Formats: sequence, structure tokens, C-alpha cells
Amino acid sequence: MATFSKTGFKTLNYNSFRPHYPASFYQILQNYVVNGDKSRVFPIDKAIDLGCGSGVASYPLLNFSKEVIGLDLSPLMIETANSLKAARLEEMGIENQESINLAIELESVDLITAAQCIHWFDDHELFFRKAYKLLKPGGVLAYWYYIDPVITDFSNGQTIDADSKAEILRKLDDLYHKYVYQDPKLMGPHWEQPGRDILKHELESVNAKIPRDLYVDIQRSKFRPSTDSVPKEQDLDIVKSNTDLKAFENYIGTYSGYHNYKQATGDPHNLIESLMREMESLIGDRSTTRIDLTFNTGYVFMRKASQ
Repeated sequence: MATFSKTGFKTLNYNSFRPHYPASFYQILQNYVVNGDKSRVFPIDKAIDLGCGSGVASYPLLNFSKEVIGLDLSPLMIETANSLKAARLEEMGIENQESINLAIELESVDLITAAQCIHWFDDHELFFRKAYKLLKPGGVLAYWYYIDPVITDFSNGQTIDADSKAEILRKLDDLYHKYVYQDPKLMGPHWEQPGRDILKHELESVNAKIPRDLYVDIQRSKFRPSTDSVPKEQDLDIVKSNTDLKAFENYIGTYSGYHNYKQATGDPHNLIESLMREMESLIGDRSTTRIDLTFNTGYVFMRKASQ
């Protein structure tokens, strides 16, 4: 996680090229918060978004919370989040409130979220217990993630039969994993650990630490895309449809593993450009070929148990 605090890291690029969470997912979260009781009155009083980064997951919480406090260890990310504040609030039709009380008392928080960051926490057992103390009785802890986009379709102006397209898509996925994980000369050894491995294994080691005496109604969801998979209504469905390879190139450029690789080696293999050229050899020019990207995703919701 230290990568995102480095002065050379472009946080506005991060905000622009990283996927945003769909409105449908916040509806899933909202329905869980009210425990299926649609008669409950919104908004809730207070939410905390941990590891808020540039505020991608924080601002949408204002749709159903009076106060949202975003916390992040990176001053650069907080600076970016604040620089976007006026524009984001105007987009949402919300008046800018500068007088939020940042004091967080025990049992005062309705919702704690951690989007794409819980894999960086040092002590998950301690985290769950600290969150429990801050939540109101029945308050909700929610965390979610996305990882490793899958190209599930492409169009390059040529007619390609289904079997041939499926084989090309498989080769594209193999190329991605070669550059991002498997080739020891490339990005793989430069990911910050153990965080990346925790994320790659879909937070299983985190979920194993959930104290079942403190939390109830634990709900878990995973979605793994393929060329023929269809997300269910309760899935976190992050899709970038009909985009181009340039957008994919920009996204890879936000990887902390790539920034660490570049800093450590000087990028002698011109990693991203090499990847893009190999992809172009399979599906066509990066400026004209259109692709559909779907992400591996998952989330966990839980509720503070009654005493």
C-alpha cells in the first residue's frame, strides 16, 4: 500500500482509470443495511469509509448517510479526494457541508466500509474487534474487492467464429497473467506482499478471522467472469463495455506492482507497451478494437451482534 503514498504516484490517473462501483451494488448494500425492511427511514447517521483513496467508494455513500468520513493513510489520496469534493457533491445534488464532526465515539457508527483495501490491514483480528466497538448495535461492516479484469469479448471489424474467438480470449488471459504475475522478469515479483496474495485469493484468509461471536448475518458473494457467465442480481458486477485497448493500457498503468517494477528496474522491457503489442497481434489495433472488460469481484457484509 505504500506505493500509493509515493510522490511520483499520479492519484488523479488512479481515480480516472480505476473502475467505479455500480449504483446497483450500493442498492444491494443499502438493502442489507436496513435488513430488508424498506420502511426504515434513510439516511443513516454516520458512515466511515476506510482506505478511501480518491473517494471512489466514499461519495456514493452520501446517497443514504448524513455523514461520511473517509480515512486513508496516503496524504496524496486524501488531497485528491478533497479536490474532487465540490464537483462530486454538485453531481449528486448535495449541499457542501463543512461542519462534520470528525470525533468518532464508541457505538456511534451505522456503517463501516472498506473498499479494495482490507487486504492491506496488518492485523485483521484486531480490525474486526475495533470495528465492533465503533458500530452501533446492529451496525454494519462491509468490505469488497475487485481484481484481474477478464476480456470477455472483442470486436475488430472482422467476422470470427465462436470457437476461434474463445481461443483468442484464452490467449489474452494467459498474456495478462504472464505479464502481471508469472514471468519473474516482469511485474510479478514487485507486488507488495502479503497484500496482493490475500487479494488474489479472494480474501479467504481475512474471512477466516471474522469473530463469529461478534458478528451475525454474514453474507458473502463472489463473481468470477468468463465468456459465458452471467452475474446474479446479488453480485458485484463491474464491467467496462465497448471500451478500447488504450483504456486497458491505462488501467494496468495504475497497478502498484507496475510502479514498483518501474522504480526497481527502470522498465527495461517497456512492460506495458510490450503487453499491448502482443495483445494487438491477437485482436487488432489498440485504437480501433473494442473490448468488454469484466472484473473478478466479491464482497462480505456482516452485522454487529447484539450483546
